[in-house]
Amino acid sequence: MNRLSFIALLSLLALTIGLGACSDDSCYDNGSSLPLATLHIGENQQTVTGLSIMGIGVPGDSLLVDSSSINEVYLPLRASVSSTSYALWRWVTTDNVRTMLRDTITFDYEPVEYFHSIECGAMFNFDINNVSTTHHGIDSVVLLTPHVTNSRTPALRIHFSQSAL
Repeated sequence: MNRLSFIALLSLLALTIGLGACSDDSCYDNGSSLPLATLHIGENQQTVTGLSIMGIGVPGDSLLVDSSSINEVYLPLRASVSSTSYALWRWVTTDNVRTMLRDTITFDYEPVEYFHSIECGAMFNFDINNVSTTHHGIDSVVLLTPHVTNSRTPALRIHFSQSAL
């Protein structure tokens, strides 16, 4: 009887250790390496209303945001090329005149193959070399980190002009 209790206890201990080693949260929530952009008006992160974002030169439907009110957005980069561009536009009304402000943001980068783990698999991270933009409604773009991984850390800030509200 004592030997049977010992085997049962040992089996329970092995099962507990084995199940504890399995974890669903071993990967980050964001399974792909996408740069997260926070949107700012002036120096404060704010919701930008009526914003649309579309990929330029992308096969298929590349509309990411359609006339939405958002304060952050993931901007996917393509691993097969070294540059990706987005068109950002929104309608603004000043002195009862409605105007569309359209800007382009271009990322120049190097895709870097990365094997995370058996659970997560392989993915691409990106080393951003340069970010350029037009300045119709966007005041500036600040690159916070040039190395984009699948963490939820913002990689850039897009500052919209106060006068373009």
